[in-house]
Amino acid sequence: MVRGLYAAAGGMLTIEEQTATTANNLANVDTVGFKADLLRFVSAPAIHTWRIDDPTSLDSQGRSVPQYIGLTNVGTLDTEVWRDFEQGQPVFTGNALDVAIFGPGFFRVVDENGTEVYSRDGQFKRSSDGYLVDNQGRRVQGQGGEIFLGDGATVNINRSGEVQVDTALVGVIELAYFTDPQQQLDKRGDNVWTAAAAPDGVGDSELRSGYIERSNVDAIRCITELIVQLRHYQAAEKAILTEDRALETAANQLGRMPQ
Repeated sequence: MVRGLYAAAGGMLTIEEQTATTANNLANVDTVGFKADLLRFVSAPAIHTWRIDDPTSLDSQGRSVPQYIGLTNVGTLDTEVWRDFEQGQPVFTGNALDVAIFGPGFFRVVDENGTEVYSRDGQFKRSSDGYLVDNQGRRVQGQGGEIFLGDGATVNINRSGEVQVDTALVGVIELAYFTDPQQQLDKRGDNVWTAAAAPDGVGDSELRSGYIERSNVDAIRCITELIVQLRHYQAAEKAILTEDRALETAANQLGRMPQ
């Protein structure tokens, strides 16, 4: 009976983590360039259980002999978070500083600590000091470093990433490519990624000005998954209550046995 408690409790813990991940995805359904998270699960290793210090099981010298009970399965374990790097749908905005990546790759931006981080969010703007920055004020990196727009009247970004202010070329947006982003990138928060090593991939993705990339989260699927997860959690909860009542009954009957 106790083994049943372990399995049900383990299942509830797993479902809690799964629900938190699904809820976070759903909360970011409107976050530009957001990539959904998925949890991967495996069965927890079975545990060999033995009965020890049992006075009914003694050897010829009167010592307690452990009695093998069997294998105890404690449910499932989450092994890793898998990132879904599938491209989100492009949305036309008409804003010349909005840029969407068509294909793999990430924008390179530098945070307030001087660290280069990576993003798919192309909601760019002109900072108060004239630089091309992302929605959080991080400076976008080009082939020669930061891209200075100045106070020019018209900004155009072509499909190769060339940035023109009025008629002057002021920089080229440089994308970062990774050979295995699943392993090389870590989601930091603020809709950006970090990498322990420099980008090592190549690519020829196209940039489209006037577009943004929607989150790749499927809202309907997330809502369905949350309902299923709730049902699974309730089933595991009922299993624990059933096991608890069975243990209570066994304990009460054992207490009434004649000595």
